[in-house]
Amino acid sequence: MQQVSAVYSNEKIVIPAQNEADNLYQDGYGSRININVLTLDSFEALYLIEKERIVVINEEGGRTLSFQELLDIELIKDNLLWTKYIVYRDIRGRGFVVKESKDNNPGFLVYERGSYMKKSPSHHIYTVSEGITETIGHLEKVLNEIMKWDRFLKLAVVDRRGEVIYYSLGKLDFDNLITEMSE
Repeated sequence: MQQVSAVYSNEKIVIPAQNEADNLYQDGYGSRININVLTLDSFEALYLIEKERIVVINEEGGRTLSFQELLDIELIKDNLLWTKYIVYRDIRGRGFVVKESKDNNPGFLVYERGSYMKKSPSHHIYTVSEGITETIGHLEKVLNEIMKWDRFLKLAVVDRRGEVIYYSLGKLDFDNLITEMSE
């Protein structure tokens, strides 16, 4: 498979060739600014570089950016990029299409296999790094918001070694649980 050329321009990663952009978009990568322009999120570009599907050429100077160079440039804008990339890579590696949530709840939207562009995402992945304090109250707010969209919430905990462990979050009805236990 021949690598696709992407251009790093004005702090965006763009796929300039229409047919290559269409192919990547059909595979669940990038977002359309308009019908002709496909932009990649930085974690998508890093993943595609790692998989040797794209090369990113810096418009300034015209040289190819390595994985590390692009990571270093983008980390300045988003200090959580490495954690996002680890989770993105893990979910994509399991065969799911993953999109960054653009609503008030940061994280990733995950589409069931074969459902991208046909159905809504089924899961919302909320990422937490090991050692970072996260309150139950905040997680409950996130859960309530996600449930409004009829999605399942998964908590992705990234440990210090970069491994991802997933936990399902849901509501537990204690009144019904006590009733069931007493029967």
